[in-house]
Amino acid sequence: MPIIVDPPDVPVPPLAVAPAGVDAEAWDAACAAVRAYCGWHIAPSVTQTLTLDGSDTDVMLLPTLHVTDLSSITNDGTAVTEPEWSTFGIVRGTCWTDKFRGVVVSFTHGYDECPPEIIGVLHEAADRGLEGSAASQVGQVRMGGVDGVAGAVAFVMDKRSDVLDRYKLPPRP
Repeated sequence: MPIIVDPPDVPVPPLAVAPAGVDAEAWDAACAAVRAYCGWHIAPSVTQTLTLDGSDTDVMLLPTLHVTDLSSITNDGTAVTEPEWSTFGIVRGTCWTDKFRGVVVSFTHGYDECPPEIIGVLHEAADRGLEGSAASQVGQVRMGGVDGVAGAVAFVMDKRSDVLDRYKLPPRP
């Protein structure tokens, strides 16, 4: 996964809006935990321009797993014409620079709506956040929080292998 050097030029909307009757703070904490664990925003679909460190290989991994359009990409200041790209965020078309901040990409990515299986995790996490205490323990790590937020985050981390690993960016080479 490339390092994002410059923040996105467009703020990313919420992963999913808290349904009526769900504690908004616990829901937002669960959404933030999902995005942090997965390493990308997941939903909704957004168009962004990012500055990335070059990969120094013939492939560039974009920080996403769902690309729907790649409008432009430059490699060390030179436009890459007709790059080959996959939905999973892999781009070929040149030998990429090894320079930090060497690649600038404009692309559209993310699902139109949050995938239903993630919505299910968020619902369970928010519910657990309300049931939990102000502090929860995940493995050997104790997480403090207010109003069940820690419970929501702990639940998301418990569910990661069941659902979230399918949406997690691969480790950086």
